[in-house]
Amino acid sequence: MDSAELAGVTGGRLLDLARTDPHEHAPAASQEIRAALARRGPDAGRSHALDWIGVAECSFLLGDVTGAAETTHRAVSAAARAQSGRVRQQLAHLYPYMVGRDVPGPVREARDKIRDLLAW
Repeated sequence: MDSAELAGVTGGRLLDLARTDPHEHAPAASQEIRAALARRGPDAGRSHALDWIGVAECSFLLGDVTGAAETTHRAVSAAARAQSGRVRQQLAHLYPYMVGRDVPGPVREARDKIRDLLAW
């Protein structure tokens, strides 16, 4: 296990905690996952996609809709390259954050990209 993997795993566990207490744990989860992204780079394939999904969820949990839309777009792009069942499952977990009446345009676009990718 290298430092990128440790940061990714730590960020993932903090994200688990953030789902019940977002303001306490989501900032640290995002920071760790972003550290993993920086250390791994896009060549990490599945891990890269999972990291972007994690950052997007942290943004949704914190109410950062603009950041969530941006990182979801990145997650979908990485997921399309990864072709992984696990990545597709994790993308599906983002979908509920993007439904509702007053969903901003960028979030709708990200939702549509997820829907298109999951329809394959």
